Amino acid sequence: MRHRKKKGRLGRRTSWRKATLKSLANDLFTYQRIETTMAKAKALRGYAEPLITLAKKNPGSVTARRRAFRKLCDKSVVKSLFEELAPLYRDVPGGYTRIMALGNRKGDGAQMAIMELTKRTVSDVELLGAEKKKKEKPKKRTAEKKEEAKKAVKKPGKKAEEKKEEEAEKKAHAAPEVDFDEKEKRAIVDIEREKAKTEQKKITKKGGFFRRFQRKSMG
Repeated sequence: MRHRKKKGRLGRRTSWRKATLKSLANDLFTYQRIETTMAKAKALRGYAEPLITLAKKNPGSVTARRRAFRKLCDKSVVKSLFEELAPLYRDVPGGYTRIMALGNRKGDGAQMAIMELTKRTVSDVELLGAEKKKKEKPKKRTAEKKEEAKKAVKKPGKKAEEKKEEEAEKKAHAAPEVDFDEKEKRAIVDIEREKAKTEQKKITKKGGFFRRFQRKSMG
């Protein structure tokens, strides 16, 4: 019986469930906002928030860092947790994460959610990647630039000349044409040579076959 056991199993075995929570916690502490299912987010809250309290209460303790490393298995994440994130929650008694519900997923209909830290070192602009770009007004063209643009425009008569030059280059590089009569003569000569070769092979084979029945000379 599972009385008084509120932790979600997530449809996984123990080792598999611990691995998913560990990877989710690492992503949460590095990116400080992740998108996942509602069930995983609720399970992650009970896994990640105790690590923040551990880092907040024991900022300089080596054993506390070892205990956090046992859960996260990443030195860089543990370092950022103790040195960057934990000082932000020094005066906060609890509630380090926030879960915001989203719509259902198209594939299996699972309810999605955004989980983020309530206090972050990364701004919302960097998280969402929506940096505002200033719209630059188009600069007015000066008289000199207008004259240069007019000079750069090609005349319509030059296009025909360029096409003729390209056609002449293609003809120069093309392979020379051969008459059909010459091709037929070459084919006839090749056929006669092949017939002669086949006849020679037959003669040699016959001679070799009759040599087997020749009597050996008595010595």
